[in-house]
Amino acid sequence: MQEPSRTTATGYPAPPFHQSNGGQPPPPSTTAYPYAAPPPYQPHPQYYNPQPYQARYSPPRSFFRAFIATMICLAVVFGVILIITWLVLRPSLPHFTITTFSVQNFSTTSQTVSATWHLTFLLRNNNHKMSVTYNVLRPSIFYHSNYLADSQLPPLKQDTRSENSVNATLVAVDAYLEPRAVTDLNSEKSRGSVEFDVQLLASASFRSGSWRFRPRVLKVLCRKVPVGLTSKSSSGKLVGGSRECQVWT
Repeated sequence: MQEPSRTTATGYPAPPFHQSNGGQPPPPSTTAYPYAAPPPYQPHPQYYNPQPYQARYSPPRSFFRAFIATMICLAVVFGVILIITWLVLRPSLPHFTITTFSVQNFSTTSQTVSATWHLTFLLRNNNHKMSVTYNVLRPSIFYHSNYLADSQLPPLKQDTRSENSVNATLVAVDAYLEPRAVTDLNSEKSRGSVEFDVQLLASASFRSGSWRFRPRVLKVLCRKVPVGLTSKSSSGKLVGGSRECQVWT
């Protein structure tokens, strides 16, 4: 009996099937594929743990701009008030003059000097609307930039348009003096006078009614004040009358 012809899915005849089990064809397959189908795709679960939102307070830029503008306006207004007040009051520095200057017990060695100086300052306050209070008054004596002696004076208050005299005594006992300066000093004594430099430091406060300005340090310098001294004398007085002093802050 002739075996029926078989065809493939493409329509072509299939090759003959040689069977070793007595001519029985193999049982039909229950699936269209020779392997099991994979399980359907299941996506991996996604874990989402968002961080809690923290609101940050950020002040608007307009606030800072307004604050800076306000500070600038206040500074300008305050500066204008000070300038107007200064122009209205027109404060001026006081004047200092040495009216008397004398020395006693003057002696020198090769490197030291001893003496006692007596001097009087005349202080003039020419301000019409401001008084001056001197909290500190400290005079000093120098020779060719060499310190010799100093003193401390009591506080003083000056009213407007007033003058005050201040006396000071300065003592030097074996004060060191460079040998070259001692030589110059003895040379001046041989000519009949010795020039000293007088310095005064003052802490002064200006006030007009309820207006009070911050204290200012006044530097007063009286250069080359001559005192009559000779090689045979140990005392002398101011030569040439009163001496004006320079004042600055």
